[in-house]
Amino acid sequence: MSPSQTRLLFKSGAIFNVLAGLPFLLAPGPMTALMGFELNPVALMFSQIVFGMIVAFGWAYWMIARDPVRYRPFILLGLALKIMVAAVVYGHWLAGNISWQLPTLAFGDIVFALLFWEYYQRTA
Repeated sequence: MSPSQTRLLFKSGAIFNVLAGLPFLLAPGPMTALMGFELNPVALMFSQIVFGMIVAFGWAYWMIARDPVRYRPFILLGLALKIMVAAVVYGHWLAGNISWQLPTLAFGDIVFALLFWEYYQRTA
């Protein structure tokens, strides 16, 4: 993978995280309604923490794009987060706890997890 392709991969991962997390962080009521679920105040607080972390990981992916050698350890950390998010979301979907909207969004995490893993393996 060329340096420009590496930058594109991790910058697109950063943008995905920011676009996925920021609306939930800044407008949790409308976003959770759009996803088909309601949150009590405590669950809302924890969801904002989680989505804040998702946005922060977007920053980490941006740093990887700038210097993939220096920030290489962030790749595995981001990969672990993406797998965890997908596993939790799809687990709740399969259990019938949530509708299709959030799993559709989490599909992006699966795609990026695969791409990040492929990059990590190839650049060992």
